[in-house]
Order: sequence, then C-alpha cells, then structure tokens
Amino acid sequence: MRRLQSVLLGAFVGLGLTASIAHATVLPPYSQTNLVSNLALPGVVQDPNLQNPWGVSESATSPLWISDQAAGVATLYTLNGLTATPAGGPLVVTIPALPTPPNGPTGQVNNSIGGVATNSFMITQSGTLAPAHFIFANLNGTISAWTAQPPAAAQIQVTTPGATYTGLAIGGTVSVPFLYAANGAQNRIDVFDGTFTNVNGTPQFAGKFANPFSSDGLVPFNVQNIGGDIYVTYAPATIGANRTPQTMATAGQGAVAEFDTNGNLLRTVINFDQIGSHLASPWGIALAPAGFGPFGGDLLVGNFSYSLGEIDAYNPVTGAFLGTLDSNAAWQGLWALTFGSGSASGGSSDILYFTTGLNAETNGLFAALSVAPEPSTLALLGAGLLSLYAWRRRSSRRRDEAAG
Repeated sequence: MRRLQSVLLGAFVGLGLTASIAHATVLPPYSQTNLVSNLALPGVVQDPNLQNPWGVSESATSPLWISDQAAGVATLYTLNGLTATPAGGPLVVTIPALPTPPNGPTGQVNNSIGGVATNSFMITQSGTLAPAHFIFANLNGTISAWTAQPPAAAQIQVTTPGATYTGLAIGGTVSVPFLYAANGAQNRIDVFDGTFTNVNGTPQFAGKFANPFSSDGLVPFNVQNIGGDIYVTYAPATIGANRTPQTMATAGQGAVAEFDTNGNLLRTVINFDQIGSHLASPWGIALAPAGFGPFGGDLLVGNFSYSLGEIDAYNPVTGAFLGTLDSNAAWQGLWALTFGSGSASGGSSDILYFTTGLNAETNGLFAALSVAPEPSTLALLGAGLLSLYAWRRRSSRRRDEAAG
C-alpha cells in the first residue's frame, strides 16, 4: 500500500511541476519555458552572444543555429526537449560586417531541401571547395556562407547595393535550389541560384514575387519555406536599420502571401487590415504539427511589433484568426518560430521554439512553447490512479477474508 501511495504522490507532484512552468501570459494548454538569454535570468542558460536573436535553422541532425544580429555572430544550441546547451565547444561563427551600418545576420538557412543536403552554393574555405553548410542574410545587403572548415567565420558571397535583407529561405529541388531573400528596402524578393547569382531578371523570375500589398504600404519582411511553397510576411515599410513603422504596428498592419518556388502568387493567406486579424509586423511563421494541442495543424504567426508581441494561430486554408498562444507586452522584437527537427540534438518536433529581442532588440531570449496536460487530463489520470488504489484495497481485503 505504501508503494502505491508513493506512486500516486509522485504522479501528482510530477504533473504539478509540469503545470508550474506555465508563463502567466500563455493560454492553456500551452506552457512557456525560457531556455537561453544573454541576461542573468533564473533557471536560464546565459550566453552573452544571444543579442537580438533573429532567424534560426538546422539540418536534419544538427543542433539549432541562431543568428544573433546585435552581436554579429551565429550561435548553436543542442536541444533536448525543454533544455538547451551551447553546442560545439561552444561554436560561435562570426558573420561579416560592412564599414557602414546597418549590420548583423537576420534570416538563415541550412543548405538542404527536405532534409537532404545540396551540392550547390559552393564556397572555398581554408583552401577547400565545398558546399556551404549554413547561409546567412544580413541587414547590410549581403549574403554570407560557412562550411565546417575553420576559421569559424562566414564569407560574403553576395553584396546587393541598397538592399536590406531581413529574411532568407531556401527552396526548389536538391539539384536546382534557390535562395529567397526578403529585401524590404527595395520592396522585393531577391532570388539567387546555386552559384549565388541573382536571377531576378531571368525569364524564369522576371516580374515574379510581385508584392500584392504595395498599395497598402507594406513591404516583404520575411520569407519561409512551408511545405515546399514560399510564404512571405509583409510589414509596414521601413528603410535600413530604422524599423520604427514596423516597431509601432497595430493589429491588422501586416499580411501573409503564398507563392510557388518560381514566384507565382498562389494566394493571399492573410490580408492587410483583415477583420479579426492580429497581424502587427509579422515575421516568424510556422505550420504546427498535428500533435501541437488544439492549434495542431494551424498556421502560427508571430508579431515583431513592440505594441502587440504575440504568437497567433490562423486557419491555414482560410486565413481566419483562431486564437492566441502567447502574448507578452515585455517582448520587443519577436522573431523566429520553428518546431524541432526531432533529432537527438535538434529539439522535439512537437515543441515550438522562438526567439525575441528583449529591451528594444539589445538583449535576447530563446524560449519554447509546449503542450501541458489539461486540467481534465489531470483529473482523469487522478481518478484512474485512485480507482486503481481502491481496487488494490478491495482485492487485498478479499484475500484477507478468504484467508481468515
């Protein structure tokens, strides 16, 4: 009997600990767990490089890579469920800056399509010619790349005068891949082939990725490959490092469109000033897996806007607003949303990982949202355990009566 009582107590204590990590602004049944910050936060891994963490990426087997825009580096973290530790020694990759600001990595991609590495985007590092492992967009209008060869510094492959790259995606096929860079300063998506050559003016891409929201004053803010198509988020126009219009956006000031990999508009997913829209300078975007609680299978979009920093769910077909997962007035610059790869070091595929630039993008937080047991689930489990306990007591009493 004592053993069963211990099982009951352990079960409830364990469930209580799971529920206790819920963030005050997270709607049930989701819990927020803070993982890494450059600030000294209780129970959080401290990494001084995590300053305004922006885009993220990973290969099918690698740790998660994060672009630290304000620090000018990329850092790596081994994920094990709701824990994160600096990976590779820890490995810190320097992203090149230009003499004139703005500078700093924004979006990034692993050089793979559907988890399969490409043989394109070749670079020479330490005298070795090899495909890039990771590729980074930069506020300074450059795209740089890095292989596994030392030194731990990316090399600039593209410089586009007047561009400000705030997002990066990879798409196409393993044999014919393309890079897609969000260039809000020039109101376009810049496309590069596997040799880092801009192909915007070629017959395949001429006039493509036309902005359906230009008349609304929106420009491309981010690009993301979701299910083989290129999703573009749009935010109020801005120039260079001055993101004030995007910073102060209010509900409805944003949009999302879906294109094929050749830049043909497939549909406007969420329209500008759509009734019920909570978009406010949206940047992070991800499609939730089926196992992600009540919002499983829905399109999740995060707002960069300081005035409406929240993660919302939308119907992926109709674009209708479904609800808010997490909202925090202290967030300033909510960036990437991504689910783990499911590998040993890449995080759980049912956990949503996100980055945000705290304190006006001078500091940073890397955190996770997971599905917590619902109260009804706890009650059912408790009832089941108590029923088991009662059954064990009745069985014991019958044996005693039979023996007596």
